[in-house]
Amino acid sequence: MRKTLNCGLQVNAAGRCVGSFCPEPATLVVTFISRHSTAQQDPLGYCAGCVDLRFVDDEAYDKRHRNGVGIGLPNIARRSWYEIREPTETEAAELAYERAAEERWKAEGRIGEYRRIAELHSAAKVDGVLVDPWTASGCVALHDALSEKNRARWLAMPTAQQCHLAIKLTMGGKR
Repeated sequence: MRKTLNCGLQVNAAGRCVGSFCPEPATLVVTFISRHSTAQQDPLGYCAGCVDLRFVDDEAYDKRHRNGVGIGLPNIARRSWYEIREPTETEAAELAYERAAEERWKAEGRIGEYRRIAELHSAAKVDGVLVDPWTASGCVALHDALSEKNRARWLAMPTAQQCHLAIKLTMGGKR
């Protein structure tokens, strides 16, 4: 799932490349240059490897399409149709903040594990209990809405009880 940062740059969770299943951090910004539209396109964050694979020069692009190679590959594009650049200071700062998410999640303990599950959209075990992203987002929403006194009580509960209570209170579960 792509995430749009405050600067408008789209990246995958934790500041990763938007290339399919690429675990590398985004280091280059790619923007489509439209000649016929006045609407600004959102820039995408890619790693250098994905840029080299996906964006080819005009001659190679024409050769592939002339020979029928790459016609079925929608991920090949003309480099001249895109602006490929290094991130600006603002984009670089936001990317660095996103890349530091793992450390922030570890520092928060159990609630950080819930945040990680919700952000990455993948289930994981928390203290031996398998927690799905929907439940984890409910736990995060409840944690952030509680007062300090009630938050301490909620954090003292076992994981299964936290998840049950979060779904019940925030997501409209059965009472």
